[in-house]
Amino acid sequence: MNETRWTTNFHHLFPTALFAFNLQDYATLNQQLLETIYQLKQLDPGYEASNVLGWHSKSNLFTLAEINPFQALTDAAILEVAQAVGYGDVQIKAANCWANVNPKYASNKIHDHANCLFSGVYYVKTPKESGNLMFYDPRSARTFYKPIVSNFTTYTADAVAHAAEEGLMLIFPSWLKHGVEPNLSDDDRVSISFNYVFV
Repeated sequence: MNETRWTTNFHHLFPTALFAFNLQDYATLNQQLLETIYQLKQLDPGYEASNVLGWHSKSNLFTLAEINPFQALTDAAILEVAQAVGYGDVQIKAANCWANVNPKYASNKIHDHANCLFSGVYYVKTPKESGNLMFYDPRSARTFYKPIVSNFTTYTADAVAHAAEEGLMLIFPSWLKHGVEPNLSDDDRVSISFNYVFV
């Protein structure tokens, strides 16, 4: 860059924030969550949403006493996210929460979460090669004219993969399209998803 010709500034327009919270002591919490989730799975056949071959629980997990400790964590994390992005004065509350159990070859189709503000996922059990969480660029106008690139960056990539790790909570805008790759392991991939809305 020729500094004698001009000075430059770099701006990020309309950034998309992905917040990652790594819990310090998650083993006991995850064991309790696993027990609750598998008990629910035995009683409820689940239903189809974005899941393909996987089990999707009812969306009322936040009404269960066994989930109260987990909701306390998500409430605190959502508050931190809201303050970080400038929604500190907005009243936000939990909308729903559900569990996903993806056995071998199960995945989740590309989707978003309409009529919500923030969405998130927490990983309870993640065997190796059990499927990345994929985030997709929601700006359809980018496909109008798309050059071939050899170096994929956050500016040139159409999708970004985020590895699933036990004890990790991800929070993102509900409009951000996402999906889950097929579980190629021989064990279940277990996660809990949630939505928050403003009131």
